[in-house]
Amino acid sequence: MKTLILIRHANALSCLEARVQKDFDRPLSPQGEQKAALTAQKLLRLGLTPSLILHSPLKRAAQTAQIITQTVPAALEACTELNGLHDDRDVCEFLAGRMQEATCLAAVGHNPNIAFVLHLFTKQTRHFAPGSFAVLNFDDPHHPQLVQFEE
Repeated sequence: MKTLILIRHANALSCLEARVQKDFDRPLSPQGEQKAALTAQKLLRLGLTPSLILHSPLKRAAQTAQIITQTVPAALEACTELNGLHDDRDVCEFLAGRMQEATCLAAVGHNPNIAFVLHLFTKQTRHFAPGSFAVLNFDDPHHPQLVQFEE
């Protein structure tokens, strides 16, 4: 099964808590670091081992992806398409293109973008809490199917 895993970054500190001025620089909270590790354990338990994890360049998404690779070894690639500022349809097109060359691929992004992408691909709606993920069967790229959702 060709598999696309959509992951929302784990819990992050506010700009005030992190003492940063830009949203781009907000790191994961200690709770977020634990949640990212738990997400990785769930992926491994489900036998989901992406060869590549694409992630938003924002610090909290990059940290989520890095923590996941401590349990699920995968290459990492920062992609501006996942920063939450691109049109949802463009993100779907980008991910569908990347799925042409992958068997199992993960993408770490932001809400509400990641939820809209899921809806555009599958016509299903889910609330993505921090660290939650959706597993899509991408065997038919014109009609991906949601096969698993984990919080």
